[in-house]
Amino acid sequence: MRKNRKPPQVALLIETSTTFGRNLLRGVAQYLREHRPWSVRLEQRSIRELAPPWLKRWRGDGVLSRVADPAIAQFAQDTGIPVVDLNEQITDLGLPLVFNDQRAIGRIAAEHLLEKGFTAFGYIGQKGGFWSDGRLAGFAETVAAAGFACDEFQGRGRTVRDYLRRVWEMEASLVEKWVRSLPKPVGVMACNAFRGLQLLEVCQATDVAVPEQLALVAGDDEEVACQMAIPPLSAVVNADEQIGYEAAALLDRLMRGEKSESAQFIPPRGLVARASSDVMAIGDPEVARAMQFIRENACEGIKVEDLLPHVGLSRSALQNRFRKTLGRTIHDVIFTMRLERTKELLCETSLSLESIAVAAGFKHVQYLSEVFKDKTGYTPGAYRKEFGRRAGYFLSGE
Repeated sequence: MRKNRKPPQVALLIETSTTFGRNLLRGVAQYLREHRPWSVRLEQRSIRELAPPWLKRWRGDGVLSRVADPAIAQFAQDTGIPVVDLNEQITDLGLPLVFNDQRAIGRIAAEHLLEKGFTAFGYIGQKGGFWSDGRLAGFAETVAAAGFACDEFQGRGRTVRDYLRRVWEMEASLVEKWVRSLPKPVGVMACNAFRGLQLLEVCQATDVAVPEQLALVAGDDEEVACQMAIPPLSAVVNADEQIGYEAAALLDRLMRGEKSESAQFIPPRGLVARASSDVMAIGDPEVARAMQFIRENACEGIKVEDLLPHVGLSRSALQNRFRKTLGRTIHDVIFTMRLERTKELLCETSLSLESIAVAAGFKHVQYLSEVFKDKTGYTPGAYRKEFGRRAGYFLSGE
């Protein structure tokens, strides 16, 4: 009889529109590959959608849900069908849940910025969302333990529905005022990558240099958003697929009639460091201004003389400030940024070495090959083969 038993019917109310949602589904799929198959009901969804109308009539065996609505808890109560909650917006649904360890996410972001030497800190989130408030708590607790305070942006949004109504349009001027008020340099955590993009937009409008004056870390690695940002966003790497896997395992146990834990909080995997936090805290405003100019123009063939009109200092005065603040010459900084751009292009593109040399500001391919081998120990081709698309990533425990 057991051999002819039909697979469980499971509804996956998980958005397909975000990296996080798709990674959750990958984790579910991995669990199914390793265990018994399910007959799944999966539709294209956005993060803002509530429970679909058909759910009221549906009588399957289990549900994995990212729906932030008490109606999903009522469904479970009325039907007796087990539901595992993944929504992270609200936590009082009374359902078994598998969530990110939000405090741990905030803690990792704070530790990264503390290592960079920052003594001033800020947090911009989505107040009222459990996930954002939890990340703030972990971030603020960690910087407080190091003896520092955290300045939280207090926006107009107070509930999840506020942010679903695009409250950013009402907040942009308030964020601008907040950014201007922060002591510089400052290390800031954005609750997620899209909040980070909004903050970068304000920094650009207010001429606040990122990362020289404001270093930024996002609370999740929404890949497209983080890599398209200018500069690319550093981010905490959450254990998306593991969360999906553990949620599927929990639902499977519940569908078998087993008792199981009511809550699991999965810690993040580590942090990916990109250009938005690739700096040591710089207290000298002229050096910070020069560093911003170099970061924006290093690959355009600039020389030391090109910086001087932008900082209002003589060559010798600016050189002295660079040595005092950074322990390096201006030429060393320009060269290093060109070299880092070369590494990025080798790892993230299929461009030829000739094209990479032009894009990174090197006049001759042969010279690039020689200095690259001297500084890294690899030829450009060997570096591309070894590191592929992994350059810049640090995953704790790996």
